[in-house]
Amino acid sequence: MSEKVVTLPDIPGAGEELEDYIAALFQASGHFVEKQIVESDPADLLELDIVTTDYTGEEAVRRLTEVKGGKWGYTDLFKVVDWMQYLKIQQGAFFHTRWDDRETAPGRMKPLGLDVVCFDDFETAPEHFEEMGFGAFIEPKLIGLWRHSYCVERRLVKLINERAKKGEEGAKAAKTYHRQINNGTFFARAPEESLAMLYEAYGEHPRLTLGYAQELDGGTFDPQTPPAISTSYQAMFRGKYPELQACAYFEHRARLSILKAAVDYGLAHPEGPPEFGMSEDGKSFSFQGLTYHALPATFHSGMSWLREQPNFRLYATFWQQLLWAWGGFYLDDAVGISSTGMPEIFDIQSNSFSSRLIKPLEPDAKGRRWEKSRDVMMHALRHLYASMMINGGVDVYTLADRLGHADPAFTLRKYVHRVVGAGSKVRIAVRSAYTRAA
Repeated sequence: MSEKVVTLPDIPGAGEELEDYIAALFQASGHFVEKQIVESDPADLLELDIVTTDYTGEEAVRRLTEVKGGKWGYTDLFKVVDWMQYLKIQQGAFFHTRWDDRETAPGRMKPLGLDVVCFDDFETAPEHFEEMGFGAFIEPKLIGLWRHSYCVERRLVKLINERAKKGEEGAKAAKTYHRQINNGTFFARAPEESLAMLYEAYGEHPRLTLGYAQELDGGTFDPQTPPAISTSYQAMFRGKYPELQACAYFEHRARLSILKAAVDYGLAHPEGPPEFGMSEDGKSFSFQGLTYHALPATFHSGMSWLREQPNFRLYATFWQQLLWAWGGFYLDDAVGISSTGMPEIFDIQSNSFSSRLIKPLEPDAKGRRWEKSRDVMMHALRHLYASMMINGGVDVYTLADRLGHADPAFTLRKYVHRVVGAGSKVRIAVRSAYTRAA
């Protein structure tokens, strides 16, 4: 990773530079921004440039944004519309730099929820952005700040990928963790599913940076119980070992993702989590909110506190800005929170976020060291679900993905148990094989 000062052109080029510029416009106008989201399976690949969430209104508004620096056509526009329908996102935007004789596209696509925007003059682009109603800038200089932040982020991710190719265990774990945070939880069906996946990932990487530092010092990578003092870890704070700085950034991103999922859950269930119910005939139970109830009790306490805060819907946006781009200083009203609301929002990081939403790790404990579920039976149902899925023919890779596990071996080792009737299936399979042979 170069130590040269990062410089960016006033006019962004096509590709990543243009994507970063558009993302910076949304970020600087107070949106929560997610970038470069990828979902892949053996049959298809879905790549999203930018997804933004505006939490300032009564309801959170998500927008899917595609950026095109070269030639484009109506096929590209309808592809975005299809993605919007698949992801159940009501609003979309398509940014490009030349019309190519398609000036009528905005009028044709607007009824489908897609805004088509041309930035052929970047000197007036911020004003055009505001005129389109996407947002307003409290401080336009933040646009450049975010562009630089994204550039640094790309370099950190690239560095980790390079180290992973060299076989460094810490880098391979960091690469997996980043994918889980950036991609895996985005496609969850509900906020509580995102929370469960993030907690599981956190349990697998509680001390990622410290463990990687131990490996760089000549030891064995251990993200669970590395020593508290490390030469490489201390050097990181003096600007050394950018790979460790990347891991520290990923760990911040993980905590921020949990906070965003908590905000989304609080907005989806303002009166509290769904409870168990019984059918009208009294013969069956309905297990609503099963995934949520399997989360640690400390998280339930944290959610209760979060709902009581008047500006909690803006907390994720605030911390995304403060922790990464602003270097720790606060710009009044930049995300809609006045200075009078600061004590509560800082409390979520210094107190509630660390002790409620994420329980501090126990250094002397073994294995998974975040608190057990508030109800042992609820977590047992999660194990039962895994066992039943395997018994029903679901392959372990798909099951691991649904449970939010990075390693399918962990799923088999910890979650899949002997199922009644499995022995009979084995006997039937062997008998069938011998019958065909005969």
